[in-house]
Amino acid sequence: MTQDFLGRPLAWAERVAGMAIRAGGVVMLCAALLVALDVTLRKLFNTTLGGADELAGYAFAIATSWSFAFVLLKRANVRIDALYMHLPRRVCAVLDFVAVLALGTFAVVLARHGYEVMAYSWSLGARSNSSLQVPLWLPQLAWWAGLVLYVVTLFLLLLRSAALLAAGRHEQVHELLGAMSVEEEAAGEATQARERETQQAARLAGVQS
Repeated sequence: MTQDFLGRPLAWAERVAGMAIRAGGVVMLCAALLVALDVTLRKLFNTTLGGADELAGYAFAIATSWSFAFVLLKRANVRIDALYMHLPRRVCAVLDFVAVLALGTFAVVLARHGYEVMAYSWSLGARSNSSLQVPLWLPQLAWWAGLVLYVVTLFLLLLRSAALLAAGRHEQVHELLGAMSVEEEAAGEATQARERETQQAARLAGVQS
């Protein structure tokens, strides 16, 4: 019952995380173009847009926090798994749960302090020490929103994995939280390649028709 109840919120979190990481990619692309334009203007015309490096810093911080939830859901976190891969699945499931619990604890602390920094900037009306005079709470709010999505996603994963552990469904805990093996990564890449080929074939068929 708990697993079915959590299925919809997790699907929602995955959709939001997918949109967030795409938005983060667009933000980083815009920052890269802005920096490239600024460098070109400096080189060719000895002038500058001003603040490109500052905006790029904000973009990097925001895009990073917006990617956290997606990376977690796709089990793409970097792990040291030399021993992990040789342990029984039951032990791995418990270790996965403990690891995500520790990660969630850290994420909550980070989000709480992030909120305090943002609220403090708001109360002071703090602005960046640059020509742009950016109200600091704006980029801090965008950065903090990524942390909130991350914490919510962690909470949902912990609830579902706890229900799976209680039911003794260790294989499903691994599919939800566990480190991906080389075989799983290869299978995932093959699936994505087939999906891309199918999409390209459908586009070509649409053009030809």
